[in-house]
Amino acid sequence: MFAFSVAPVRPIAGLTAVDRLEQQRSMAVDLELGHIRKAIADCGYTFDALELAMGKNRAYIARVLAGDKSLTLGFFVLLPEDVKARLIELRGPEYGLVVVRPVTGPEAIRQFVGGLVGLLTGRTAA
Repeated sequence: MFAFSVAPVRPIAGLTAVDRLEQQRSMAVDLELGHIRKAIADCGYTFDALELAMGKNRAYIARVLAGDKSLTLGFFVLLPEDVKARLIELRGPEYGLVVVRPVTGPEAIRQFVGGLVGLLTGRTAA
């Protein structure tokens, strides 16, 4: 039987400046991966669909999205365009931006008329 003694190299409460920087960076990466996962889910992609769209192995995609592999610029560039667009919609408010998708046809007419009626009656849309 083996006996192990595990003693921390330094106290947990005594993080160095480098440790705090790494922790902040890790939290930022986790947050970004969460945004990417949400954008993928919102667009309805499965790992099989991502594999086909990106030309990457689904296991590799899963590892990147789980944070087990590095998220590279090359990976980001290969994401489907609608996922990148949704990601911009999700991240826009963090920078004070209002992101609105362009509309056409009957939906555009409905929104235009609704806005015009609101202006003429002095009401705002709810």
